[in-house]
Order: sequence, then structure tokens, then C-alpha cells
Amino acid sequence: MIEIYLAERCPYCVKVRAYLETLGVAYILKPVPLGSSTSPIKEELKRLGGKTQVPFLVDPERKVQMYESDDIIAYVEEHYAR
Repeated sequence: MIEIYLAERCPYCVKVRAYLETLGVAYILKPVPLGSSTSPIKEELKRLGGKTQVPFLVDPERKVQMYESDDIIAYVEEHYAR
């Protein structure tokens, strides 16, 4: 199952989440707090991708990790759209 790191008020994250919901794609949500505060999820995101940018997709089955909302949507469309 894919994992998506998202921040609640980030417009790019809202775009990705709405797309996933529209398609009915199952995913694990990793909520990332905005701002300079540190959190375990933010540290995990930095460890995985090298930065705390969101949205960020992790697909453990295909060993894929990516940033950028349009790239994530295209990837999901290719591999998970029914």
C-alpha cells in the first residue's frame, strides 16, 4: 500500500489527496505538521527523501519515492487507477 506524506493546509497536498479519494485508492496517510516544529513524521520524511517537502509518495512494493503533486498523480494514474 502506498504511503503519502501530506500537510493539511498545503494546496498541493489537498490536490493529491482529493485525487486519491476520487479514484478510491487505498493509502496510508502520514500527516506532516507545517512550520518549523520538529516531529517524528517530519524526521522520517527527511530521512527518506532528504527534505521535508510535501506531498511525498512512498510505494514500498515498487521501491518508488517521489515529490511533486503532478508527478505523484501521474504515477498513481499509471499504477493504481482501476
